[in-house]
Amino acid sequence: MTKITIRPATPDDAAAIARAFTPARAAMPGVPVIHTAEEDLWFITHKMLPECSVVVAEAGGTIAGVAAYTDTWLEQLYVDPAHHRKGIGLALLTHVMRERPQGLELWVFQSNTPARALYESQGFRCVEMTDGQSNEEKCPDARYSWPGNL
Repeated sequence: MTKITIRPATPDDAAAIARAFTPARAAMPGVPVIHTAEEDLWFITHKMLPECSVVVAEAGGTIAGVAAYTDTWLEQLYVDPAHHRKGIGLALLTHVMRERPQGLELWVFQSNTPARALYESQGFRCVEMTDGQSNEEKCPDARYSWPGNL
């Protein structure tokens, strides 16, 4: 099994994060690709890194996944498809849950059944389903909540 290291992201990681983020977004079942790789890099550089706590998962010396979170929301959790099913998503989620023991919420596309299964396996519960008209992809999504350990 590949050793996974979780560490805080730095601005210098932006391009490597994008190399995991962009294919992860493209691989989501039933969700259209609506941003270019350049737009993803801009988002990571100008929104994700400055506005969230961000950690990366390194496997084999490569950034294979990323999680971005605030005090109450898991905003992003993506794993490069080349690294799926290696425990990276679970390692990132576990790290964020330890950092936010008071609980978290997140949005996930309803069609992303692997991600939904991961969240449910860790105690997250679906509390709302939408038709997706409020997200930019216009895809049905679900809001999950984890009450925390307090």
